[in-house]
Amino acid sequence: MMHAARIFNLRRNEVGPASLLFGYLFLVIGAYIMGQSVGDAMFLNAFPNHLPHVIIATAVVVGAFVAIYIRISHRVRLELMIMGALLFFALAFVLLWWLTHFGSKWIYPVIYVTVYLAGAMGPTMGWTLANYALTTREARRVFGFIGAGSILGAPCAGFVTADLMRHGYRPESLLLVIAFSLAGCAVLVKSLFRYSQQRMAGTDLPSLSGEGKAKNFRQIWAVIYSSRYLLLITALIGIGCMTTRIVSYQFQIIAKNSFGANKAAMAAFFGSFNGYLGMAAFLVQMLFTGRLLRSLGLRITLFILPVMFLGGSVGVLLVPTLLSACILKGSHNLLRFSLDQSSRELLYLPVAPPHIKSQIKSFIDGFIWRSADGVAGIVLLLFANRLHFSPSRVSLVNLVFLFGWIAIAYGVRREYLNVLRSAIERRTLDPDRIAAGVLDSTTTEVLAQALERGGEQQVLYGLSLFEVSREPGWHPVLGRLLEHPSPVVRHRALHLLNHAGDRKVLPQVEKMLGDSSPEVRSEALRYVAVHTGRDPLDLLTAESDYPGYFVQGLVFAYLAGTGEPEYLTTAKIILQTMLSETGPEAARSRAEAAQMLGVIRAPCDLHSELLKLLRDQDPDVLEQALLSAGKIQSREFLPVIIEKLGQPRHRVAARSALAQYGEGAVGTLRDYLNDEAVPLSVRKQIPDVLARIASSESAAVLANSLIQSDPGLRFDLLKALNKLRRRVPGLVPSSAQFVDVLDAELTGYYRSLQILAALEPRAILSRRSSGEESLLTRALRERMDHEFERIFRLLALLYPPRDVYNAFVGLTTGRPQLQANALELLEHLLKPEHYRMLACAIDPEIIPQERLNFAHRLCRTSVGSKTEALRSLLRSNDRWLCACALHTIGESHLAELSDDVRKVRREGDPVLEETWRWASTRLAAASSA
Repeated sequence: MMHAARIFNLRRNEVGPASLLFGYLFLVIGAYIMGQSVGDAMFLNAFPNHLPHVIIATAVVVGAFVAIYIRISHRVRLELMIMGALLFFALAFVLLWWLTHFGSKWIYPVIYVTVYLAGAMGPTMGWTLANYALTTREARRVFGFIGAGSILGAPCAGFVTADLMRHGYRPESLLLVIAFSLAGCAVLVKSLFRYSQQRMAGTDLPSLSGEGKAKNFRQIWAVIYSSRYLLLITALIGIGCMTTRIVSYQFQIIAKNSFGANKAAMAAFFGSFNGYLGMAAFLVQMLFTGRLLRSLGLRITLFILPVMFLGGSVGVLLVPTLLSACILKGSHNLLRFSLDQSSRELLYLPVAPPHIKSQIKSFIDGFIWRSADGVAGIVLLLFANRLHFSPSRVSLVNLVFLFGWIAIAYGVRREYLNVLRSAIERRTLDPDRIAAGVLDSTTTEVLAQALERGGEQQVLYGLSLFEVSREPGWHPVLGRLLEHPSPVVRHRALHLLNHAGDRKVLPQVEKMLGDSSPEVRSEALRYVAVHTGRDPLDLLTAESDYPGYFVQGLVFAYLAGTGEPEYLTTAKIILQTMLSETGPEAARSRAEAAQMLGVIRAPCDLHSELLKLLRDQDPDVLEQALLSAGKIQSREFLPVIIEKLGQPRHRVAARSALAQYGEGAVGTLRDYLNDEAVPLSVRKQIPDVLARIASSESAAVLANSLIQSDPGLRFDLLKALNKLRRRVPGLVPSSAQFVDVLDAELTGYYRSLQILAALEPRAILSRRSSGEESLLTRALRERMDHEFERIFRLLALLYPPRDVYNAFVGLTTGRPQLQANALELLEHLLKPEHYRMLACAIDPEIIPQERLNFAHRLCRTSVGSKTEALRSLLRSNDRWLCACALHTIGESHLAELSDDVRKVRREGDPVLEETWRWASTRLAAASSA
């Protein structure tokens, strides 16, 4: 198993669940193939003329069982649901085996239906389990290995069935083997849940329905019906299922006519046939499917199976022998679940979002597939039973369906290109959820066109789709992207070319050893070392146009990136040489070392050197160290990076580094944001960083931290929340806390209005300042303007942001008509209580005394004199207002406020400290006089 894990590129922690899922699909597919062989033989031996009836019955039973299964899955855990279904089928086969001993032929239709029911549910439950047990990244690596289990299960079961039949076993006895296989699957499911308990959250697993999924088929059908593309996919798969069911009927009846009443020989034949064709399908899947898709594309592969059916059906029509029937049915077994299935999976590529894609696939694979089987049964009942068409003449009916299949495939192909182009432009494709594991040539061409004409983000998005394939896609456009202005694009394209083993761009890559981006330089050296066999250490002694520290940094990053112990030792020596450099190039050497340390993402001892560089006195070295720390994302760097937010020279680099940490830094940023011991210059930068991280956790921190004593910090928090809501509307919580903060800001605004009226009664007649007003009055108006903006920023978190912004602009223009329109908009937009509180402050028709009366009722206090107003400002958290109040007190020699002046907190603010000294001196002189 470990050898297979290495072949399929599995990681150590993935071997366990992958092996269990491999075993599950191997057993469940094997049980189905064995059951199909013996069930077909027993039924055809007893009721050869009733095959259409049992096909219809199977479709009805499967549909009813799926409906019951989905209904129960809403109430039962996934573990119990899957294990219960498997044990139900196991017990059913044991019971059917026991009933066959009574000699009644009527048990054979029940066996036939039960086999196909188990075959429909078993693999589906296995893939459902795999989706819950594996992450999307793990699935991309593991699904190929798991799928090999389902492909190998068919030939093994077929050969075992044929061998047992040749050794004299009765077909009925194999029902016990099927039962034991399904019981073994239940044991594997239990082991998988126990093995993956942490990942799968133990007993709290979601039901199969999943949160937010459609509750009935009508809702899913409405989604399909609204899209021409989805309708064409549904029609394509439906008509394909009908055609294959008719092909299976022809094969089964011709085989029955060839073997007569010998059901053991018939079961052995079916087993051998399934075994050989299963092995051939495995080889086709492993060796040819990917190559055919990459070379031919969907424009060809969609037509391969219907065209082969067309030729096979004509052969059965002209020469109705077992050989021609085997060729017809063999083309189905060979391609239906290899090349044709991969092509069908690629059709779902442009369907978004992922949960809609999952629902549509489940609906089509469950309901549409089984409904198509039922329709095929009705068609066979009409033509084979009523009109007495022979198996060969049934090909005439199938030819009609096959021409329809080809016509629908042509329509799907055209629509696929249109929908794919649109999806690439909107970036709605999800690289992590592409099930086919390979990109066909048609899709590759569309992606290449998008890469050539797109911007940086669209190009990176297209390159991520190129990485989907297990064997990375290659296209000439990748070579041209090596000259792209974005270093991220150059690095990504070079990485793809390196992984694909393309040597044509070697001369171009050698020039990229001097690229401005450290990641590009490191990838270029890796490319050169891999594809030329040159030793990177030779660069240290070779003549070069680049500075010595530049070459040293390049070689250091390559050696450290390998992770090999002997290379790490050499890399450490080179790093110490760069850090101990003296002379005019010393700072540049340290800066290069700091930059290249960021290229080494995997944890290693060398990163400890970066902590020293984060304290370096040279600003260029420190900036490179900050950027590299953001790439490495080690928690030990966080305190130093956050500290640098308070330094204007390094603020941009520190913000960028913290944004790269993502959610890993949110907890620490929250602690620093709410710690009043942290310098305010640092705390005021944190909201912007949290908005850049843009996660539900960072949004919650912003929302929960709004209650701050410093008004400037409150403004920064609100600005960050507004920015976040514009970028990702669903992240900002709709919390009642915003309403409480809005009430507090409105109360603060009216309190400022009371203070303004006490200082200068005429000032409240206008919302605009005049040139004759004192410094304190102008400062107080500035604070009220900031309070007014904070109020509207809060409203933008509670109501539609665009409408709130338009109202704010209208109110602040000073034009009466626009102000009236803004008030009208707010009256219809806001809740009545919010509008009443706001309108009293901004409605020009409300006289100043009414405004002050409302402020008195809201604040439950009043400001009766200038002295009381100044005393209130001295206690304010707004240090600039406090300084202006001190200036007014000192200028007016208001000695009665001397005790209040002495109590002013002024630490850490030089302007406030200087003004306090000046005012204290003036008051002391006034007291002496």
